[in-house]
Amino acid sequence: MRIMFSIRQSTLPQLLLWLVCLLVLKVVVVVVLNYRDYLPPNFSSDFLSGRDGYFFGSYQWAFYPHVVSGPLSLVLGLALNSEALRRHAPRWHRVLGRVQVVCVLFFVVPSGFIMAWRAEGGLVAALGFAALALVTGATVALGLHRALQRRYAEHQVWMQRCLCCLGSAVVIRLSGGITTLAELDAAWIYPTMAWVSWLGAVGGLELVRLTRLPRLASASRAAAGDQKLVS
Repeated sequence: MRIMFSIRQSTLPQLLLWLVCLLVLKVVVVVVLNYRDYLPPNFSSDFLSGRDGYFFGSYQWAFYPHVVSGPLSLVLGLALNSEALRRHAPRWHRVLGRVQVVCVLFFVVPSGFIMAWRAEGGLVAALGFAALALVTGATVALGLHRALQRRYAEHQVWMQRCLCCLGSAVVIRLSGGITTLAELDAAWIYPTMAWVSWLGAVGGLELVRLTRLPRLASASRAAAGDQKLVS
């Protein structure tokens, strides 16, 4: 009975992780398939609807890098957070990590910050997406700094936070689909999701980390005790 319970405890998180990965990849595929509405811009499509008045200017120079670098950074983020890649292909982890840093810092963050001020939902939504861009950039910069210092455990945590921020795009799309199916048209939904989509994900990560810390400390003390007995 204990063995079965232990197996379930170890299997369920892995299953949930795989489901999240599949969901992210599905959203990435949908975004890529929508490229046909972006070149040339189709202002009757969902995302570009109503943007023809200001699209041809600074917005388009932010939009195209964002729709390319955003999905790429999500896929890279999933790969870089893979324990298997870190253990069995550390060189590829470093190479892809450098690509991720460039992709996020030089494309995702600046383009997202520019686009934020044209977000639907007014100033509240704009501030939410602008803050998201700045926080995403900060997580990558701090993650890079920790890696250069060879503080790899802290590096991993910062890059997990970065992935949570990048994953906000998936949450936004899911919430949009749910509100459409439920025929909800409340004005507060989109501005709220502009904040909740990433604050909720980062907060959930921190909650998981806080609940794991006592167990990790207990396991470490047990391992130290076993080592003393052996010696």
